[in-house]
Amino acid sequence: MKHPIKIMQIGDGNFIRGFFDLAVEKLQVPCSIVSVAATARGKTVKLLEEQQLQFTVMERGLKNGEVVEEETTVKIIQDTIHPYENWPTFLQYAQSETLEMIVSNTTEAGIYYENIPYPTACPTSYAAKLTVFLEQYYKHFQGEKQVAIVPLELIEQNGSTLKTICLQHAKDWKLPTAFNDWLATLTFCNTLVDRIVTGYPQDYQGEDALYTVCEPYFLFVIDQKEPFKHWPTSHDFPFVFDDLDMYRKRKVAILNGSHILLSAFGKIFNYKTVREAFSHAGVRAFIEKITNDFTQRFQVDEHYQQDVFERFLNPFIEHQLYDIQLNELSKWQTRIAPYAETEIYYQALSIGIYAMNPTRFSVRESDQIIEKLTEIHNYFEQGQSEPMQQFIEQYFQCDAAEVIQQLSTITSLLEAIACDN
Repeated sequence: MKHPIKIMQIGDGNFIRGFFDLAVEKLQVPCSIVSVAATARGKTVKLLEEQQLQFTVMERGLKNGEVVEEETTVKIIQDTIHPYENWPTFLQYAQSETLEMIVSNTTEAGIYYENIPYPTACPTSYAAKLTVFLEQYYKHFQGEKQVAIVPLELIEQNGSTLKTICLQHAKDWKLPTAFNDWLATLTFCNTLVDRIVTGYPQDYQGEDALYTVCEPYFLFVIDQKEPFKHWPTSHDFPFVFDDLDMYRKRKVAILNGSHILLSAFGKIFNYKTVREAFSHAGVRAFIEKITNDFTQRFQVDEHYQQDVFERFLNPFIEHQLYDIQLNELSKWQTRIAPYAETEIYYQALSIGIYAMNPTRFSVRESDQIIEKLTEIHNYFEQGQSEPMQQFIEQYFQCDAAEVIQQLSTITSLLEAIACDN
């Protein structure tokens, strides 16, 4: 039995299908989805139509120490729209009596502002599309109905940012004050999503062109419960309704912070993947020590730390350290430096600085940053620590003397880590 279309999703890529669509399917939420292409070049709409609006998701990895491989056929999509080819059909959904929610995953680059005239055809910007759609929705229902907006894009305060841009478009286009007032009352959820979706596997030999692989781990943190108050719940698909700050902080520090540390160890000990580096006993012990420090200082649930470690050891995901090393300086700034108040964090920063020496290792940074790093390392090796101190104070804003002390004995620290195997 087909349920009414209650959700419109903007974006139809691997992530939204392996995260949101799969959750709706497995939770058996009594609704259907209309899937809308986010870009003009998108091909998923056509593929969905060729496959009778169905696709398969494989959850593959470790869960509680056991290997999991579970396929699910996702059937909750009931309609598709390519708005760049059929803009009026997209706007026609603004007259839907059953629509309750608009979900999006247009990537981090999808939520942006550009000052454009009122669109007469499908605009590139998601916020512009959404504003026009909401204006049509408001006019049809004369402000008597509302729809919840739930962005999944990986930017901080994604709902608040999207709402601000929509309000700016309404102002730019001189839309009626009554519409602006109504728009300001709509629920725009801020969210945090956490699941690795690797997409179409190279070793797949079936016929599903939209076959998608993801890890078993799933977390969806939302700052407002109202749009989901009637949804079923499940331990396997946790929807957490809470303030996002601590969830974001722990993800950045424990998951992403460990990633950037592992990327440095990869350079130093010649490892290629997250799993390979984390499988080294000395490296793992160091990662455990720094994440224990964070967990204890910020009173984080230790189960999250163990979940992250299990994800690192997923035998089905080859997470390349080379990819993490791109623009690594900014990653050390945001993932490690803000918590540098203890010896283990000073050691971590010293390892990061050591691994960002262009005369020793490949550094994937701009020419300007590479020149700066080369200069401070040359001075430091000549016994001049002042340029290094200024660099640490400028980029990491922590106790430079403590980091330099660790950096001066980095060889013995790395030998101890290497021997612990």
